[in-house]
Amino acid sequence: MIIKRIFALLLVSALFLAAAASCGGTGEEGAAGTTSAGEETAEETVSEESTIEPLEVKDLGGKEFRALVYKQGDPGTWFQYLDFVWTEEAAGDLINDNIMNRNIAIEEKYNVTIVSNQVSDVVSTARKAITAGSDEFEILEPYCDSAYSMAGEGLLYNIYDLPYCKFDMPWWDSNIQRDLSLQNRLWTVTGDISMFDEELSYVVYYNQVLAGQYEIEDCYELARSGKWTIDKMGELGRIVTHDLNGDGVLGDEDVYGVVTDYGVGRSWFYAMGAQLCKLESDGTPKLVVGDPHSQSAFDKISALMNDETSTKLVSKLKNSWTAAINGMKEDRVLFLPGSLYDITGYRSMENDFGVLPYPKHSEEQERYYNYVASHVCPVISVPVTNSDIESTGLLLEALSRESSDTIVNAYIELNLMTKVARDDSSAEMMRLIFATKRYDLACSYNWGKITNVIEPSCRDSSKFQSTLAKLLPAAEADMAKTLEQFAG
Repeated sequence: MIIKRIFALLLVSALFLAAAASCGGTGEEGAAGTTSAGEETAEETVSEESTIEPLEVKDLGGKEFRALVYKQGDPGTWFQYLDFVWTEEAAGDLINDNIMNRNIAIEEKYNVTIVSNQVSDVVSTARKAITAGSDEFEILEPYCDSAYSMAGEGLLYNIYDLPYCKFDMPWWDSNIQRDLSLQNRLWTVTGDISMFDEELSYVVYYNQVLAGQYEIEDCYELARSGKWTIDKMGELGRIVTHDLNGDGVLGDEDVYGVVTDYGVGRSWFYAMGAQLCKLESDGTPKLVVGDPHSQSAFDKISALMNDETSTKLVSKLKNSWTAAINGMKEDRVLFLPGSLYDITGYRSMENDFGVLPYPKHSEEQERYYNYVASHVCPVISVPVTNSDIESTGLLLEALSRESSDTIVNAYIELNLMTKVARDDSSAEMMRLIFATKRYDLACSYNWGKITNVIEPSCRDSSKFQSTLAKLLPAAEADMAKTLEQFAG
């Protein structure tokens, strides 16, 4: 651990010297302005932190804090970084270095070693260990939806019962608590401690060159003002869609306002402010997918997706999503929805692009909602075989506090600014997106395969009610079984 600390100090010193050198040409006026802003921010930070109760510090005797995580780069994984892993080989990468500094700070403060066991299948590995009664890891990071299957098998500990954790504080994600708590039980958690929920959030990529050529409205300002709606997206899409190669057919080589597909209908459904289920005040889920707003949401989604004057379906492109991404790179696509992980595909793009939240159903919708791909998004869970719940709660809280305003900021600064996205407004939109994440308990449990209502209803909204009628009885029965299982 001493060697790690020396390495960290050398790295920080090098970064400081580099930063000082880069600021050498700053004029007095600019320097004064920076100092003033910095002092004001520091005062505000001190004022805010002074109201936060300090976290207890304990000597944990050199124990290991073991995390069972997915192996990075394996097929089916959708993330660039691991939450608790850093390497000396990646020194200089801002995210790697922030994880390193955080881990080392916690390891030294609590006399503990953070260990990540990377496996190809977290769920099957964890299930085997837990059912055998083996205490092999303090936390695991299964995909969110899979975690609820494990919870149904009695394999996971109620996150709300962890000591020390202040889940009402801003370093923990309130969205997942709002959407996935079941009668004061929660089996998954995330927040500043993790980047997975950022990577797997759905966004809209925005080609600024194409927007400039056609002098369309400032989409960032539309988003800020709450006027970024699905109807507005279609309207702007119709302005740019045209037969580029002049063959009389809108094909793969032409220009489109929107490129999307029925298969990503979940992200559109939740963006409209619709849900499969909502939680009552006591945390009891209620299926609401049959309400009038759901029908209206599908009407708007279906209208956009089937409007050939604005939209091209990915399923009608010869090379599917590869063709869609290439269209964005070649300035032939104005709006392309996808997850933030997809941003890695634009590293080679020469022209400017940005990031927007998914549009709203209408201007009256109170906020934006950006779906987190919970079927492939790792989250933090605790196994029932954990024999040291007290230390686990303490270290999770310590790691999350230490991550506050560092890990996520590094993600935005490095991955979305200096490496990929090209303007400050995209960073602003990122923060908006991260604050408006949406999960759904009915989606994670998939009671009666209720999620199967979404894709066909996006394809043809007139079939929504008949499709729902076939699925709803089984969904209600499965939900009742879940509630009975956890009754009392």
